[in-house]
Amino acid sequence: MLDRFRSEGFTDIMDVNLNEELKDLQNLIYFKTKSLLVKHDENLSISEKINLKFQEIPKTEFWASFMGDINNSNELKQLICSKGIVSTFNKIFKDPKIFEICTFRARFPSQKKVVYDWHQDEGTWFLSKNKNLLNKFPATLWFSINGANSEDSIQLVKSSHKKKLHRHKYVKDQGFFNIDGNYIIDPKKIVTIETKESQCVIFHPLTLHRSIPQTKLNFRPRYSVDIRYYDTDFRPNFKTDILFKLKRIFNIIN
Repeated sequence: MLDRFRSEGFTDIMDVNLNEELKDLQNLIYFKTKSLLVKHDENLSISEKINLKFQEIPKTEFWASFMGDINNSNELKQLICSKGIVSTFNKIFKDPKIFEICTFRARFPSQKKVVYDWHQDEGTWFLSKNKNLLNKFPATLWFSINGANSEDSIQLVKSSHKKKLHRHKYVKDQGFFNIDGNYIIDPKKIVTIETKESQCVIFHPLTLHRSIPQTKLNFRPRYSVDIRYYDTDFRPNFKTDILFKLKRIFNIIN
């Protein structure tokens, strides 16, 4: 896993061994969304319940409230800090420490905020005013709560972490989450991640990645968590786009 992480910028897809942490989070998600789901048998397994489609597209206000509830929940915190997650990070780090930014994601139909274009995670907090975020270089464990397919997952660019920190443009309501990928990205190196629930992939802070663009209206929700840990011994050596560095120094967001 470590060799592939270093050479290609991400690991193989892995199973995460959890106890009740996943089921507790899935149950909370279902409790918060069940009134919006198509009619169903209450005796379905929790895995089946959180893969049910919506009766109609949820309103933005519901999505925002739901995101806040889950991201502030004890169930999410317990999963992020679980032995299963830490032991998975141990495959690439000797002494993984939790990073400040770990986020639950709910991909609902028509919610543009949840679809992120090509970017590198390091670009989102590069030279942030929050000193707790600087020079940590966390790896991201993209954890699947209810499975992900070729229509609603993420894509990674193989070996893209070896080049440099590219110039990121500021996107309203998202942050520095966009580069001009038209001339940077080789389509032949794009890898689409498909997972079952409780599977993950870990990728390098400089690996280019994005949400798969929505090509059709799918009423199935997709739930995931961006879990980040760092190791003080992990210090990638990389170049930075000079214009992007200057913009971040002077806090220019356009």
